[in-house]
Amino acid sequence: MKPGGGRKWLKRSLYTALALAVIGGGLYGGYRWTQTQYFVGAKGEHIALYRGIDQDLAWVSLSKVEKDHPEIELKYLPPYQRKQVEAAIAEGDLDTAQSKIEELGLQASACRKDAERRKVERENRENPEDAAKPGEGEAGGTTGLTKDPVDEPTANPSDPADKNDKNSTTDKNKSKTAPTPTPGPSLSEDEQKLVPLCGKQ
Repeated sequence: MKPGGGRKWLKRSLYTALALAVIGGGLYGGYRWTQTQYFVGAKGEHIALYRGIDQDLAWVSLSKVEKDHPEIELKYLPPYQRKQVEAAIAEGDLDTAQSKIEELGLQASACRKDAERRKVERENRENPEDAAKPGEGEAGGTTGLTKDPVDEPTANPSDPADKNDKNSTTDKNKSKTAPTPTPGPSLSEDEQKLVPLCGKQ
């Protein structure tokens, strides 16, 4: 071995170890920084709050689910918001990310209720209730059961009271047979403001 060769090898080893330590420390510091970041992304058919960044480093994932939100379904978000979520919405700190979740939740709720309300209105138009249920009499009895004619008083066609009774009975039948539309879900004032965005591209 040449004089001083061992010393040079030792120096190179020290420099290499130092470089690796710097790189390792930088990678660890970088990873720690990513864990202070948050973003909103898709998880299956709904959204979730993620900790980290939407990137992978080799075989290491730099994000994990912080909180799942299955109640906020992607199908009820406007198309442009759905695309944003699928591409991941980086929000930085936790408070900002949670605010975004609340915003998306309110929008999805408005679109879901609006879709349900439209469905109910369509069903009410296409499938109205029957004017009267077959087999029911005036007092809710079943037709086909005869009453003893002796027990019933003979109606006088010229009696005004008898006409009033008939009119009253007719009005009652109308009120009983009038179909009652099924109401759709009610929207809050904030949700009503967001409904126009539901079909926005």
